[in-house]
Amino acid sequence: MYQLGALVGKLILMLVFILGSYALGIKEKKRRPLSLLFIFGWILYVLSMELRPFFKGNHAVLFWFGIIPSFGCAFALPLIGLRDKTLTYVSAKQKLLNYSSYTFLLLSSYEFLELIKGLGTFDWLDLIMTIFGLVALNLIFRTLNFERVFSDQMLS
Repeated sequence: MYQLGALVGKLILMLVFILGSYALGIKEKKRRPLSLLFIFGWILYVLSMELRPFFKGNHAVLFWFGIIPSFGCAFALPLIGLRDKTLTYVSAKQKLLNYSSYTFLLLSSYEFLELIKGLGTFDWLDLIMTIFGLVALNLIFRTLNFERVFSDQMLS
């Protein structure tokens, strides 16, 4: 039964990856930077979790592989909110900030749920990495020239 659950979980992760990439416009050259940011975050999230079993004796690697998924997930999830192709750059910045807040609430709620006896262990570093992921995403979005991704809508 555990193997079936693990397989279903991996299929869901792959499905989110594929649907997220296409929803953000991986096939459209102009919107590709959004998809690439999503792919980067999702790879950090999934790959570090999948590689953990291969480093059982290496505590330094396991430490980083324990907190990197929080960064990657926080980096990727808010981008799904930018799939609307009618957004202007200004509205996209605001929407990204809003979805970053929702993502923080979701991921921090998950972390606090682990305080319930027997469900897992609460880790402050996961919360800190979630915040770093959200801040990094918003800084990258504002620093890089993403106006061209939304420029056609600004003219109308």
